[in-house]
Amino acid sequence: MITALLPIFFAVLLLGLPIFASLALAVFLAIEFFGTTNPVIVPMRMFTGMNNFSLMAIPFFILAAELMRIGGLSDRLINLAKALVGWVPGGLAAATVLSCLFFGAISGSSPATVVAIGSIMFPALVAAGYDKRFAIGLIATAGTLGPIVPPSIALIIYGSVTGTSVGRLFAAGLLPAIVIASILIAYCIVYSSIRGYERSSFPTLREILVAFKSAAWGLGLPVILLGGIYSGVFTPTESAAVACVYGLFVGMVVYRTINLRELAGTLRSSGLISATLLLITAGASAFSWLLAITGTPSQLAGQVLSWTDDPFQVMALFNVVMIVAGFFLDSASAIIVLSPLLQPIAAQVGVDPVHFGIITLINFSVGMITPPVGLNLFVAMAISKMSLQEVFKACLPLIGLMLIALIFITYVPWLSTWLPSLIY
Repeated sequence: MITALLPIFFAVLLLGLPIFASLALAVFLAIEFFGTTNPVIVPMRMFTGMNNFSLMAIPFFILAAELMRIGGLSDRLINLAKALVGWVPGGLAAATVLSCLFFGAISGSSPATVVAIGSIMFPALVAAGYDKRFAIGLIATAGTLGPIVPPSIALIIYGSVTGTSVGRLFAAGLLPAIVIASILIAYCIVYSSIRGYERSSFPTLREILVAFKSAAWGLGLPVILLGGIYSGVFTPTESAAVACVYGLFVGMVVYRTINLRELAGTLRSSGLISATLLLITAGASAFSWLLAITGTPSQLAGQVLSWTDDPFQVMALFNVVMIVAGFFLDSASAIIVLSPLLQPIAAQVGVDPVHFGIITLINFSVGMITPPVGLNLFVAMAISKMSLQEVFKACLPLIGLMLIALIFITYVPWLSTWLPSLIY
């Protein structure tokens, strides 16, 4: 049955069915023609996959991100980033990366970060004389910081399917996100120095303080959320509801940029995005359930460990597997399908589950900028009016930098485990 499952899945996917339908239909057909279980269990397992308290945080975080985006926060965060790093060579490009890091700490979503920051910064970068390919490649890649920096929707999904503490995962994502952002900013400085792009003047202290004051309400959100989680005031799931109330207050009362009509549209769009993501989660849950009941994880563990039990080699192999899977699956589906298979094997060779979660997330973040299903590429296409091929070529040098960061973070576990060990 398992031998037939993957070929059926890829065949159905090639027919053009949505990813959630491909996952669920593959499970249904494998059970119907090769199994002994009644296939009526498939929709039951899909419902069970969504009936998870941790997953309630997803629609709330999506709504909070939309509220903050339409509330005018993107402009304020960009102005702050310009004040902080705009004076270095390639300062506008460096500010783009920093803006993605700031907005990612609010949205927790990669495509949302690309939309919010890219729609403003791409025209600004082109107008300032930056090459179009460099600009769109940078925006699409920097958008991957969204799910890595806490709070993160993808880490919530990983925590729910592996039983790992979401709070520990949130703490673990901070330093790796800063490392990746630093590498991208360094690339911007070197590239811009070679190309001779102009830099802004060094800001005065007053300009920096004004930018901080303007963006303070937005920057306060991750502080409140993470502070509330780690102090025990509320759970990660409850923090998502707090984020919605905070985002609504800031947009309607503080910034006064959200009216009732915009709010209705935001609720509608957030509901559609949430439904799409939860449907994918449901289909992937049925898929991973079938793998689990057939003993595939233990068989796979035995096979891998028969080759080697060296953590270095096992993690190198898993990185390759996850990178390839990211070509064909969106990050939510890939996390739900592969994490229950690979994480127990990683644990057997001494890899901390929190550290493995960050490695998993970075791998699938790379998948967001690789075809054929890299969502960031399609969002970047809409922003830049460039073809998929052009956007992907623009991302290639930055994908190389992401892979360097992945290797560094994989083999320096301290980056992922130090903060959680301090807090918990």
